[in-house]
Amino acid sequence: SSWSNMDFYSGVLLAVNDLGQNGTDVDLRVHDIADGKIGNARADIGNTDLTIGPISVRDLNSVFSMNESGMVISPLDPKAEDLVPGHPGMIQAPTPHKVQYDDLASWIKEDTSVNDKVLLITEKGARQTEAEMQMKSSVDSAGIAYKMFSYSILEGRDVMAPLKNLMTKTGCNRVMIASESEAFVNDVVRNLNLMIHQKYEVVLYAASKIRSFETIEVENLHKTNLHVSLTYYIDYDDQRVKSFLLRYRGLFNAEPSQFAFQGYDIASYFIEMCSKYGNRWPEMLEKEERSMLQSTFRCRKDGEGGYINEGVRRIVYESDWKVKKVR
Repeated sequence: SSWSNMDFYSGVLLAVNDLGQNGTDVDLRVHDIADGKIGNARADIGNTDLTIGPISVRDLNSVFSMNESGMVISPLDPKAEDLVPGHPGMIQAPTPHKVQYDDLASWIKEDTSVNDKVLLITEKGARQTEAEMQMKSSVDSAGIAYKMFSYSILEGRDVMAPLKNLMTKTGCNRVMIASESEAFVNDVVRNLNLMIHQKYEVVLYAASKIRSFETIEVENLHKTNLHVSLTYYIDYDDQRVKSFLLRYRGLFNAEPSQFAFQGYDIASYFIEMCSKYGNRWPEMLEKEERSMLQSTFRCRKDGEGGYINEGVRRIVYESDWKVKKVR
């Protein structure tokens, strides 16, 4: 929407203001291509050190057709990842979902002890989405020994007995749900809480989408000690975040959205890289990992193509009702 674009732009403006106060000279040019027409942007795009945006895959393709040699940052759309292999000058800022699933699988592997059991739970009879297949693939690739458990919501409490047969009371039961269905995930979380009530130790690992499910009681996520790998997370205890909030409110008389944080993070990181290393800055991306306000930038070259950000944040829903950023 236009409001999210304006929030993103406001975040970029604040970043440029901060960079300027710290001695970085920035020539910022803004073009509105909401109607799909590049127009006056054509000349500027060919003469910039870096271009932030546009958002859509179609508009990004238009930019590359004009300036294949320049550096273009895809700021918001995860689907734009598909363009990276064909464009050496592209940087995909949003971390792809598969990277999040791979990190989740690595996290399970890091945490698992000798007496622990790992369970992968799927919905029986449901058509598997690409995301669900990727989750299973990530667990397989991590080389984790796990048990598969598949059931449908209609089975109700009949699932408790077979679930118990797969779990242990001598170690921790580390559970990953390979499903994007809110109703099914909710049912699994409810069943896991019943197991906890029966003295089974459970830690739940899930994709970031679980945080947007409104029907799941947050209390149940804390009880299952939910572990989530995700692209964006704002730690409001971070002093940098507190400072950003105060300055944003002062300048725009509004609360910053996730898009404002994204605009600030992208502009701050990439303009600073350009200022620090000059024309060589893209070559230095893989060496300069940086934790920003809501994102972590860990850029990796994709073969002969461009760069993909593989920065992931890890959070844990703790038993004291706190959500803690652990990486």
